[in-house]
Amino acid sequence: MFSVKKVQVFARVSVAFLLHYSSVWAVAFMLQSGSVLANTFMLKPSYAFSSDSHSTPPTDLLRRDTVTILEEVEVSAPKLAGKLARTGKVLTRITAEQIRASLGKSLGELLQEQVGISVVGARSAPGSNQEIYVRGANTGHVLLLMDGFPLNDPSHISQVMDWNLINLANIQKIEIIKGGQSTLYGSDAMSAVINLVSKKSDKDVTNGSLLVQGGGFGTYATQVQVNTRLAKNRFGISLQNYSTDGFSAAKDSVKKGENDGMRQQSLSATWSRPIGKRSLIDVNYQALFYQGNLDAGPLMDDRDYTSKAKSNSIRVQWQYQLKHGDLFVRGFQDVIDRVFRNDSTYIPLNAWSNYSESTYKGVNQGAEAYLKGTILNQIDYVLGAEYKNQATQQSDFSVSAYGRYDSPKLAESIANQSIFGTYLTIQKEWNSNVGVEIGGRWNRQSTFGDFSTVNVNPYWKYSKSGKAFFNYYTSFKTPSLYQLFSPYGNLALRPEQGKTFELGLEQSMGNFHARLVSFQNEVKDGIVFQSISVEPYGKYGNVSQQNTRGIEAELSFTKKKWTGNVSYTYLSGTMFNKFDGKDSTYSSLIRRPTNQWQARVIFTANSKLNFSFMAQFVGDRKDYFFDESTYSTVPKVLKNYLWTELQGGYQISKNLNASLMVKNLLGQEIVELYGYSGQGRNIQASLFWKF
Repeated sequence: MFSVKKVQVFARVSVAFLLHYSSVWAVAFMLQSGSVLANTFMLKPSYAFSSDSHSTPPTDLLRRDTVTILEEVEVSAPKLAGKLARTGKVLTRITAEQIRASLGKSLGELLQEQVGISVVGARSAPGSNQEIYVRGANTGHVLLLMDGFPLNDPSHISQVMDWNLINLANIQKIEIIKGGQSTLYGSDAMSAVINLVSKKSDKDVTNGSLLVQGGGFGTYATQVQVNTRLAKNRFGISLQNYSTDGFSAAKDSVKKGENDGMRQQSLSATWSRPIGKRSLIDVNYQALFYQGNLDAGPLMDDRDYTSKAKSNSIRVQWQYQLKHGDLFVRGFQDVIDRVFRNDSTYIPLNAWSNYSESTYKGVNQGAEAYLKGTILNQIDYVLGAEYKNQATQQSDFSVSAYGRYDSPKLAESIANQSIFGTYLTIQKEWNSNVGVEIGGRWNRQSTFGDFSTVNVNPYWKYSKSGKAFFNYYTSFKTPSLYQLFSPYGNLALRPEQGKTFELGLEQSMGNFHARLVSFQNEVKDGIVFQSISVEPYGKYGNVSQQNTRGIEAELSFTKKKWTGNVSYTYLSGTMFNKFDGKDSTYSSLIRRPTNQWQARVIFTANSKLNFSFMAQFVGDRKDYFFDESTYSTVPKVLKNYLWTELQGGYQISKNLNASLMVKNLLGQEIVELYGYSGQGRNIQASLFWKF
């Protein structure tokens, strides 16, 4: 939690840091000393990481030579929005139109379709645990943002958010930037940053939308959003409900298991208004709820194993316009509660307990201040400082034939960590065809001390329609609270440290656009759980090294009534562990395919009717299963599959749209985790009305 002393120290450091932002000599000194070097331009076709909310306002709304009220500005992820032509970062944008066409899918299903991304569990039973892997990196090496604010669960072993709390219907667009982005975004941003931009309105009149969705597996969903304006105040509220009967999560060839369904609700409320003539405040409150049914494990059905989770978040941002830049001050707090309960009404065979209950609470807090602008009319920069604090409280117990057993509890007063960081990024372009972004970040963490990251990104526009680029990043992930403070924890843990190299080309050719990227990710000091011969018979340690290489190829086209895209991902990865004097080397691509390709074709028949077809091939993968009959872990090969979808959309009227989607059109057997079922053929329909 924040203490008064910590806040005072942060405020003093931030103010002192920011008062000198305009000093060219200070910037020059920092660059020469190498203390802070890194890069950070977010890409998108016009601006990156969304200029349509709390980033620099359009010039017709906020002119530097006049006093203009910031009435048209909303917030998203505003750190240094740069034009696509002036950076070489690898960014993918999923637009509002693409999300609207994906109604009937989960967030994980939509991300699974992107080049270089695997979301294990997205096509399994509703409510399944979902693990996201970008370019073969570990699931905890992806940083998830909501409107630029981090989404973490400090009670989770990998600090990742439960994706079942998030519904795609609440998202306006998604921005994915790959590579190590720790310089701007800190811990966890080792393989990618995924920014979810929530739905907002920029209209002055009262407006809103209503979504109704239903389909296979007893699925039903509604979402309503209303935005209005009162004087200079803008208000918005969004309510969402989703439920599905689902199907059995565990795969059982002998008998049909019980359906494992889920329910999901959310509430979001926003308020924004200008303060004075050059500043704007934006406040967002979000409550997320989730309840689902689970099975006991691979091939093991369970009829009364449930999970519940809720999240309450408050996010605040204040923006002030300066003559040659903008000042941002931000703060947030997330509180996540999770409960897992396995009742004794039904006890599966081989169950080790008759009843068990686990409770987890995570608190994530932070404050940040940064400046972005231009110095000498040629150098763009972003300069900032941030403070984050995490805490968790955990307990669990079980009842078996031997009586009740209570695991050691974790208390917030003990299981907490904080990290303070400062960062600087600058960008310079010469003759509109050669440019470079450089920058760096210095961090101080409460358990292991100081460390830093750097970024370098030169690029060359060799023609009006072509660009070559090279990216070098260093990144980090702090140990989780469980890895530090649990009975298996280790207070001597260091952060996992990564290096990323990217080399790429982008080329437009008439109606075609292509991008080819080769990459290599190296991780050292990886944190792995290792068994030991004395109590507590296990301990986390920095004993792993991981090396992943790959290629991403993308081709998109537009011609008359046809549009489409094709993508291919190749991965090769190894893991090297050294523990207790013993070395082991094996493939790091557990549950991740070496080969994955996708193709989508969209046909627009007329202004009202369109059709699309998508096919994705997911290659063979390897999983591991603990066999209780032999008390050993055995490898299992997950066979490749071809996922297909057919969709049609019809614009009934100006404000009313209908769509119909057939998922897993060919009815293939989908296995993402050994011993668990995949989604069969099903139909989802939706109506979307704007008013």
